[in-house]
Amino acid sequence: MTEREDEALAVLELATCEGVSSKTIFALVEHFDSARAALEATAAELAKVDGLMPDAARAVRRGPDEGKVARELELMERFRTRLVPFSAEDYPPPLKYLERDAPALLRIRGEYRREDQLAIAIVGSRRCSTYGRQQASRLAADLASMGFTIVSGMADGIDSAGHRGALAAKGRTLAVLGCGLARNLSGREPELALAIAESGALISELPMETPSRPGNFPPRNRLISGLSLGVVVVEAARRSGSLITARLAGEQGRAVFAVPGSVDSPTSRGCHTLIRDGAVLVENARDVVEGLGPLSEPIELPQPDQAGGEAAPTSVGDPRVLSLNARERNIYDLLGASPLHIDEVVGETGLAPSIVSSTLLTLEIRGLIQQLAGQRYVRR
Repeated sequence: MTEREDEALAVLELATCEGVSSKTIFALVEHFDSARAALEATAAELAKVDGLMPDAARAVRRGPDEGKVARELELMERFRTRLVPFSAEDYPPPLKYLERDAPALLRIRGEYRREDQLAIAIVGSRRCSTYGRQQASRLAADLASMGFTIVSGMADGIDSAGHRGALAAKGRTLAVLGCGLARNLSGREPELALAIAESGALISELPMETPSRPGNFPPRNRLISGLSLGVVVVEAARRSGSLITARLAGEQGRAVFAVPGSVDSPTSRGCHTLIRDGAVLVENARDVVEGLGPLSEPIELPQPDQAGGEAAPTSVGDPRVLSLNARERNIYDLLGASPLHIDEVVGETGLAPSIVSSTLLTLEIRGLIQQLAGQRYVRR
């Protein structure tokens, strides 16, 4: 067993100690530098950990529930799932910004990739209309085609439609579960779960055999929003878990979007409330992209496909670039921090001056470039 594998096992062992939460594990690892060192600490050493309650200290001293650890490892092997502690290199970076609200340990089947940081959540009602299902699938497919990963909770209705839309577009998708992975993979729709794991990942912070319970979903929702740049609510009643996800997204500094629906539909009222409260109204994928704005840090995407076709840029600092057509992207890529005259753009592209002029105007209106004096242009 490698040192990294042993540390992941130690975090699992701490998690099986009665009354030891993720926050407690963070405090222990911060104090002792590793979960293994915390498990081996004496009572006197544990007493020095800031904020560690006596009951939790005694639970750590008693040690893990070996039966639970063995059962968890057995199920993980059976369902091809791996442990991903907070300290692991493949722990999703966006969740680290949740700080002490982040899970200390994830169970993942599939693969979380660097480019999955360019993600949009699509959530909504389980009892959705045909219209809602179509909109969720269409938005997911269009966003996935641009290079976005689609995040949702794999519930019936809007969630599943979002996942299926991404899969239909040959894109990536992540499912954050409100149950254990063993329950999910042996549930009613294992084929969807397996497809998601092949084209993204199934993610849960819960032990493998944890059943779905109402209390699991609000904590699950914080991870859906936490993994995403923004959350799109397609259909939601006025009292809906999707609205909890939207509220959490706002608190986490993520963008919030809502798809309008019929004024007569109860499942549209939550979306209309969000729009009245300031959510971005969404009719198509471009509305989502335009609403994101520039990123605080660029996200690396896979290298372009050399076989041909339009490929996403290798580094994205502004998601709006992903919605550009080939001509717009060609001209945008020519521009940088140094001003370029319109005649130079014409010469570099070989396009007619009228086409270059209209394309530059479009890019300027969309806020991607800026015109300086003398018909010179730079990126914003």
